[in-house]
Amino acid sequence: MNQNRKRAGFTLVELLVVVLILAILTAVALPLYLRSVRDAEENACKTNMKTIANAVQAHHVRNRTADYFDGVVSDAVSAANGDLEDLQNKPVCPAGGTDYTVTKNATDGRAGFKVDCGYGNHTFYWEDGTFK
Repeated sequence: MNQNRKRAGFTLVELLVVVLILAILTAVALPLYLRSVRDAEENACKTNMKTIANAVQAHHVRNRTADYFDGVVSDAVSAANGDLEDLQNKPVCPAGGTDYTVTKNATDGRAGFKVDCGYGNHTFYWEDGTFK
C-alpha cells in the first residue's frame, strides 16, 4: 500500500542541499558586493575632494592671496563671507560621514594644500598646479 502512494513534497536532504547552495552563493556574492560599495564610496569621496580643491584654487585666484584657504570646508561654505563660494553645498565623505578639512602647506613637506576627510587614506593633494 505504501508503494502505490504518491510522494508529496521534498525530502529533508533535498531541502538541505538547496539551503547549502544558497549559502555558498551568498558567501561568494557578499564580499563582491561589499567591495563594490567601498569602491563607490571612495570614488564619491575623491570626486568631493576634487571639487573642494577646485573651489580652494578658485578662492586663491579670485582673492589674489599668497596663502590657500585653511580650515574645515563646511564652516567655509556656511560662513557669511562664503570663503568657498563655488561650493553649492557642504560635501561630506560618504564612507565616514566626516567633514573635509583643507590644510595649506601640509606638514609632510608638500607645497600647495591638502584636502582630507579624516577617514582612512582619503587624502588629496594640490601641488605645483596639478592634482595628486
